[in-house]
Amino acid sequence: MAAGLNLQPRTVNGYLELVLSNQGLTSIPEEVFDITDLEFLDVANNKLTCIPEAIGRLQKLRALGARGNMLTSLPRAIGSLQQMRILYIHGNQLTEVPPGVCSLPNLEVLDVRNNKLSTFPPGVEKLQKLTHLGIANNQLTEVPPGVCSLPNLEMLVVGPNPIRRLPDDVTRLVRLKALDVSGCQFDEFPRQVLQLKTLEKLYAGQSGGRKFDIVPDEVGNLQHLWYLSLVHNLLRTLPSTMSRLHNLREVGLGNNKFDTFPEVLCELPAMEKLDIRNNNITRLPSALHRADKLKDLDVRGNPLTYPPKDVCEQGTGAILAFLKQEAEKEGAGQGEEKGSATGKVTKEVRDVQVTPVKAAHRGGMAETAAETELERKLRERREKSTRMQQQVSQQRDQTGERMGSSKGTSPVQHQTAVNKSRVGVAWKQPDPGTSKPTGDNTAEDKELRQAFNRLSLRVGQSQWKPIARELGFSSLDIKDIETACPDDQMYETLVRWRQRAGPAASLSVLEQCLRDLDLNQLADQITRTVVSPSRRGNTSEERGAVGGDLVQSRYPSVTLDRRFPIIEFERLIFPEDSFLGRGGFAAVEKAFHRDWSQHVAVKRLLTRQLTGSEQDLLYSEARKLNLGSRSDHVISLLGVCLDPNFAIVIPYMENGSLAELLRDVDVPWALRWRMAHEISLGMTFLHCQNPQILHCDLKAENVLLDGDFHVKISDFGLSKWKAESRVVTKTSPEGSTITHAPPEYHADINLPPNTKFDVYSFGVLLWEIVTRRQPYALAANSALITLAVTMGQRPDLTLIPTDREDVTSVGELMQTCWSQNPEDRPTFNDCADRLRHVKDRFSREEIRQAIIAVEKMKAEASSK
Repeated sequence: MAAGLNLQPRTVNGYLELVLSNQGLTSIPEEVFDITDLEFLDVANNKLTCIPEAIGRLQKLRALGARGNMLTSLPRAIGSLQQMRILYIHGNQLTEVPPGVCSLPNLEVLDVRNNKLSTFPPGVEKLQKLTHLGIANNQLTEVPPGVCSLPNLEMLVVGPNPIRRLPDDVTRLVRLKALDVSGCQFDEFPRQVLQLKTLEKLYAGQSGGRKFDIVPDEVGNLQHLWYLSLVHNLLRTLPSTMSRLHNLREVGLGNNKFDTFPEVLCELPAMEKLDIRNNNITRLPSALHRADKLKDLDVRGNPLTYPPKDVCEQGTGAILAFLKQEAEKEGAGQGEEKGSATGKVTKEVRDVQVTPVKAAHRGGMAETAAETELERKLRERREKSTRMQQQVSQQRDQTGERMGSSKGTSPVQHQTAVNKSRVGVAWKQPDPGTSKPTGDNTAEDKELRQAFNRLSLRVGQSQWKPIARELGFSSLDIKDIETACPDDQMYETLVRWRQRAGPAASLSVLEQCLRDLDLNQLADQITRTVVSPSRRGNTSEERGAVGGDLVQSRYPSVTLDRRFPIIEFERLIFPEDSFLGRGGFAAVEKAFHRDWSQHVAVKRLLTRQLTGSEQDLLYSEARKLNLGSRSDHVISLLGVCLDPNFAIVIPYMENGSLAELLRDVDVPWALRWRMAHEISLGMTFLHCQNPQILHCDLKAENVLLDGDFHVKISDFGLSKWKAESRVVTKTSPEGSTITHAPPEYHADINLPPNTKFDVYSFGVLLWEIVTRRQPYALAANSALITLAVTMGQRPDLTLIPTDREDVTSVGELMQTCWSQNPEDRPTFNDCADRLRHVKDRFSREEIRQAIIAVEKMKAEASSK
């Protein structure tokens, strides 16, 4: 056999390699073990029944590929190969793994899938460099003890195995990116998984294992997840919290029990591939056309009647085009629908209240309404919860008595209105020309307004529509709200509900509405509002949101968004050294909040430049900060001040800006890469919002650092709302820093910005992080920069170090980001993926040591 083999190793990427795969070998030729410098040996897909102990002579061996053979055991000598990094032995007939494997100090990849293992040797925790572990398709009844102590583990393939539960300490795997639990015997979805916030890929398909009928709400915590497989389960619904998964690109839901399309999928901005084969779905919602990145939609095996069969057979593009056309038709028919909206709501209420089961199954209006997951769940819950309804009725009786005495309405009349608002509101028609509800100064009205503020900050994009429908809003109303308030739909919905429903719009009704939809955490916000103590001062003058006569008379545009918490300017103390910086129309100062006992940063308009456009610009920044605050890497909005000038209040960042830090300190690479990665995550979040947020002035000066040097993207004064192809504010990013603006901006100053504008700026920002320099510092004027960038010049690449692999990798990404052609630039999602790999080369301890070093260098610099 050896005579016909080529036993001459070759050098590949600097390593000595010998490939003997697919040769029909029944044994490894003895001559192989004389090649003592051999580093890679591949004997996969042969007929080997054993590997001789002579392998112990290959002391430089780094990788062994022996998959797809008939091995029943491994030689003990394998434990002596101290340089071993990769061990592929899957697809054999192994009944045990020799204990020596757990003594390989440099082992990074261990794949023992598709064998006959029922036990695992002790000492797994000693494999401290292990990043990939595959134990699937064996006979293991538990995850091997010690696996959860592996600090660098990134991939863990567990199922199929007869494993009944995951160990609780699986949450210690703080670097885990991919987890496969398919085909295990879990009694329920393993909730421990949902605490693994670094997870990017999750395989939970249960073909051959215990099937899941529910996915917990905590799945929304997996912010980095981009791949999710839930095939071969018993799922009928998906949690609304999935709308938080802004990075989710591929979703597998085939072979489940979905009767209706889970509408939360329409809220996934990055979704590119969706497999929902072999369910019981009859209709696709027209809202699915908004998933503009969806390129691969598989709906085979569903009894679809909408879109028609011939459309579905044409593929994803035809389906989305059809749904978009249908959505446009619905929008065009709004005028006709508007006149009968109230009667339609009443009919829907009567249908659902009187015959909830029939409404779910009969034809006609109820069937074509494409009910959401939450609405269907609501009906089922009502059928099973008569006792809870009685308790609610008693509670509403008490509410009616209280409100009847305070408003002059009889308890019987009020109770009738409230009962009708169980699903849909019995509208109280406002007086002509009157839109503002009466009684704004009562304690109950203030509580209601505070509840509106809380909910508007916490309701997810996919949650507000079910809430609106539960409060009685028609499809026409919802579309109108979407158009009028693209960034504040929940608050506008609640305000309109209050205006229409009159006394029926009480806290108890709103709370029960949320609980009916299983939104108990949101309902708890109502309770918090009721029991929260009043602030100090004159309560009759408290304001829970931007609004009221003062705002309307002095700041007319501010009434567009009334949910921001008000911060009284008198509660702020400005020290003598309060000045932090200023721009063309606003100054930033450090202040101390008397009530909070903490420092804040206040950005307010300069008195001498108090004009409407500048006020709108600052107010627009507040709106974007309010939305962006949901990201860990975007500066949060604490509130706004109205007098003596309009101002926004944000947390004070004690470590200043990234530009200041790079100028004063030689930041260790471990910390630089974490900062770069966090910037890419923050920008990914902003670009995934609806409407989309474009920063348009991304640079080191606008990246702030908190006490632990975590990134907070700031200064949205120039940022833009972008809805579809239409930029809602000024079309050009006027005032953008010239050094960070892309060539297409220099060529056409009126060109509307897009996401690639920010990506270009990020490329220049990466150059700043790598070199600690200012770009084009030697240019005599901005005109020279404009000319140079338009002709293809970029910041000086000779300043980039060439002796580090991580710098080289980031340098390649940098140059891709600032490509002359915008189409060649990556997305921030891609940037985050590439920078994550660079960042993860450093351990958490190395990052901690980098922070300590930076703090020491900062202290030394300030003492000079």
